[in-house]
Amino acid sequence: MKRLRYIFEILFFAGIFCGCAQVQNSPPTVADGPDAKKIELCNNAASLLYGLLDEEKNVSKVLIFKGNSAALGQLIKAISKSAGDGEKQLAAMAKNDSALNLHALELPAGEKATRAAIAKTREHELLFSSGENFEFTLLLTQAEALSYGSHLAKIAAENCPPPVEAREFHAFDVALNDLFQQVLARMRSLPPK
Repeated sequence: MKRLRYIFEILFFAGIFCGCAQVQNSPPTVADGPDAKKIELCNNAASLLYGLLDEEKNVSKVLIFKGNSAALGQLIKAISKSAGDGEKQLAAMAKNDSALNLHALELPAGEKATRAAIAKTREHELLFSSGENFEFTLLLTQAEALSYGSHLAKIAAENCPPPVEAREFHAFDVALNDLFQQVLARMRSLPPK
């Protein structure tokens, strides 16, 4: 009987020892790692940027229904192309890095409702305006979107642990800020009322 108890104790302690060794040797998860908060912040900013780029890639479609100047058309098409290319690039980044989650929006209900209300208001303003009013309203929406996107990319770059991805987010920041500056220049060139 003592022998059976002795064997049981050895197996018990061996099981605990092996279990502890296994836990110690397992790779840390994102939630446990020191960069967990940074990764969470990067993923949230990247998700918001991904959604913004998905919307912005279609902005040139509004020009189909509205008359516009050649300069406005070129700028809006450049924004659409840049957004479409950026969306594809973000998707490729997420495919190559399982830690990059482009579906981590985590917006509170009030923020979602506010965004929907703003979108509806802007849509109404664009549909029922023409000429210089349409151009100004469209440029205003683009200035807001590009500034927001540039800042999202900056936050993602600052919190993205892989240096290669951080540089890619920085490039998004620079590209979106450049388009933002072009939109501002175009807004300044509009004739005063």
